[in-house]
Amino acid sequence: MTEKKNGMALAAMVLGIISLALFWTGWLGLICGVLAIIFAIVANNKIKADADLAPTAGKAKGGLIMGIIGSVLAVIWIILIMMAVNQLKNDLRGLDNAFDQLERYENL
Repeated sequence: MTEKKNGMALAAMVLGIISLALFWTGWLGLICGVLAIIFAIVANNKIKADADLAPTAGKAKGGLIMGIIGSVLAVIWIILIMMAVNQLKNDLRGLDNAFDQLERYENL
């Protein structure tokens, strides 16, 4: 007898791997991670409904774990990038103020 296929479990695993590999892109890693989580939940529901799909439970669980990790890393990365951009903006504003003061002193 051939093993039944669970496309949702496979999709969850693949998207989980992609989310881990691309978390540094920010939104792409986050989207793939969230989709991996959703597909893993759907795959687990299918596995509960059909015992013949039990061999695919590992793929679903792996996709769920990798999707969660990839999503968390992507959110952390997005926050860090936003903090860095904000700091750069503040630094540039301070530099602009310094140039304004220097210009005033030169005109004296």
